[in-house]
Amino acid sequence: MPKVTIVQRIVPHYRVPLFKLLHERLAAHGMSFQLVYGQEYSGTVPVSIPLEAPWATRIHNSYFPGPGGRVVWQPAWGHVRDSHLIIIEQASAYLFNYWLLLCRRLIGTKVAYWGQGISVRAKNPDSVPERVKALLLKDVDWWFAYTQHTYRIVEKRGFSPDRITVVENAVDNDQFQKSLESTSSEEVSRLKSTLGITSGPVGLYCGAFIPPKRMDFLIAACRLLKEKFPGFHAVLIGSGPEEYKCRDAAANSSWMHYVGPKFDGERAVYFKASDVLLQPGTIGLVCVDSFVAGLPLFTTDLPSHGPEITFLKHGENGWIAQDDLHRYVDAVSTYLQTPELQDRLKKGCHSSAKLYTMDSMADNFSSGIVRCLSARHANR
Repeated sequence: MPKVTIVQRIVPHYRVPLFKLLHERLAAHGMSFQLVYGQEYSGTVPVSIPLEAPWATRIHNSYFPGPGGRVVWQPAWGHVRDSHLIIIEQASAYLFNYWLLLCRRLIGTKVAYWGQGISVRAKNPDSVPERVKALLLKDVDWWFAYTQHTYRIVEKRGFSPDRITVVENAVDNDQFQKSLESTSSEEVSRLKSTLGITSGPVGLYCGAFIPPKRMDFLIAACRLLKEKFPGFHAVLIGSGPEEYKCRDAAANSSWMHYVGPKFDGERAVYFKASDVLLQPGTIGLVCVDSFVAGLPLFTTDLPSHGPEITFLKHGENGWIAQDDLHRYVDAVSTYLQTPELQDRLKKGCHSSAKLYTMDSMADNFSSGIVRCLSARHANR
């Protein structure tokens, strides 16, 4: 029975459904699936959650100072060396990757990358870590690309396109969808009453409070929107090292509400109570939440977005404004005052929600694994 192992530095909560589906899909193909994962660096997000499953093995990561930041050693060798395919995250700070790439031909196993192709958040694209990542981009047998954005990056670097699988990165939104459908108008009214929202509109932020998300820009945009729309309220969901900025801003106003982290069904009533999703910083999987909720997302044209930015079609299911505070606020304001635009973007969200699902991602991933193990020769 072919054994497939995925090595992850951490397992955030949103990845658990994918791994469960992969276990099922690969078993149907007569394959054994194993997940090897560790813990996050203390004080960072997202956190790694314990996964109680016979096919999941938790190891203890060791973190050290390194060029450009921290590096991590994942003691996974004893768990993976009998695998026929080992899938690793494409990251220059993961020391185990180098060991595995050196040993892969000696142990006769195939190795694949799963990742973005380049680090979109790298401050210096020509830094040593980024140059190393580019150098080793082709030194694997297969690529599992997050999105078409990653596919284009990897193919452009000379990797054979018939050895690239686009998984179309997604999260399991079944529970979120059910919660949205079961949230009544009375629940929405109660929430608005609790927050003191008597008119509108309502802008929502949902995500991590970290520098790439641009909390200062978000707060400034909300204040300008309040000037344009006296009834405007902002609701801020999430946690992270910069949450103090939102706590402080909310503490000094009656119309800005920091409500802390909300997960799964907890978020539904906030999405249904809102009119627009405000994400001026880098975006990733939050755009899938936007689609499922039918709540159009407004962001800016940053070069540092995650690969999921390809899901967002400007003017169809969301909006990508110029990276300027006033132009961003103008775009949101126009949307809030234009029913025809609201209707078009909401319809686009509902159509896109059907495309980016966890089932589709698991199908794409498992099909790529089967193709990889069926291929005769490694990529050169």
